[in-house]
Amino acid sequence: MKTKIVIDVLGGDNAPHAILDAVLLAARQDAELEFLLIGDEAYIKPRIDKAGIAGRCEIIHTTEFISNDEPPTAVRTKTNSSIALAMDALRKREDLSGFVSAGSTGAILAGAVLKLGRIPGVSRPALSPLFPTVDPKKKVMVVDVGANVDCRPEHLLHFAVMGNEYMKTLGVENPRIALVNVGTEDKKGNELTAGTFPLLKEANLNFVGNMECKDAFSANYDILVCDGFAGNVLLKTAEGTFKMVSTRIKLAIKSGFFSSLGGLLIKGKMKKMKREVGEDAVGGSVLLGTRRPVIKAHGSSTAYPFCNAITLCAKVAKDDLSGRIEKAIAANASATQNETAQQA
Repeated sequence: MKTKIVIDVLGGDNAPHAILDAVLLAARQDAELEFLLIGDEAYIKPRIDKAGIAGRCEIIHTTEFISNDEPPTAVRTKTNSSIALAMDALRKREDLSGFVSAGSTGAILAGAVLKLGRIPGVSRPALSPLFPTVDPKKKVMVVDVGANVDCRPEHLLHFAVMGNEYMKTLGVENPRIALVNVGTEDKKGNELTAGTFPLLKEANLNFVGNMECKDAFSANYDILVCDGFAGNVLLKTAEGTFKMVSTRIKLAIKSGFFSSLGGLLIKGKMKKMKREVGEDAVGGSVLLGTRRPVIKAHGSSTAYPFCNAITLCAKVAKDDLSGRIEKAIAANASATQNETAQQA
C-alpha cells in the first residue's frame, strides 16, 4: 500500500541537506513510501534524480520558510512558506497521509489547528514525545509537552484517550496511564489535577493514579498526562539531566589513565545507550488530535532521526491513528453522558 508523506525540506537547523538525506534513506528502507517535497526545486530535483526516486516524489517549489524567531501566526501571513503550503496540501488532498517537519514548533502547531483542523470531538491537539525508561524495551509517552500551557480537566482527559490509542498502535495492549502530580495520593495537586483525577478514574482507561516526576522513566507507566506547561518543564529537565550526566561521565573517563582505559572498554556500550535514549531513537513527536498525522521532528535533526520521524509518520498513518482517536473520543463522550444521566 502506497503512503505519501509531505516533507518540509526547509525546516530545521540542518535543512535542507539533512532533510533530503533522510528522505533518500527512508525511500531505500521502504519501497511503498512516496513523498511530496516542499522546498527549493533547484536543490531537490538533481538529488532525487541521481538517487533514482524521482518517480516517487512530487515537488512544490518555495524558498520561503518560517523561522523560530517569527510568531506562530506567520503561518497565516507567509502563505508561500513551506509549513503553510504543506498544511494547505494536507487539508485539500486525499492522497496525502501525513506531514513531517523539523521547523518552527509554534508555526507547525498553529498551522495544524488553523489550516488542517482537529479531529471531531477533540478539544485540543497535544504534542506527545516518547521517552526511554530504565527498561531498554519500554518507552513512556508524555502528553502534552508544550502545545497547551493552560488546560482544563477535559483537555487532559482527551490527552489520555488520544495517548491510549497511540500507544496501542505501538503494540502496548493496555497502556498504564498516570497523572503527573506532586504526590501519589489521590487528593494531591492543584485545581487542574484535582479536577482531572476523577475524570480519568471514571473513563474506560487503565488509569493507575498520580505519579511524581522522579518515577517518570521507571518503566512503571506507559503514558504520563499533564498540561503543556508541566510537560515542557519535564521534557527540558530530562534533556538537561541527560546532558549533565553525559558530561560528567566524559569528565570522569578523562580523569586518569585507568579511567580512560575503562572508557575505551565501555565506549561501544555508551554509544549504543546514547542512540537508545536520545531523540534519534524515535525521531519526532506526534501532534495527537489533528485530522492527519503531523510529526514534529527535533529542530537539530540529522538524517537518521528525521528518517525515523518519517517512518513514524507512515506507521501511524497506515494504522489510521486519527480514525481510531475519533472513535475513542466519541465512545468516551457517550460513556460519560450515560454515566451522568444515571447519576441524575
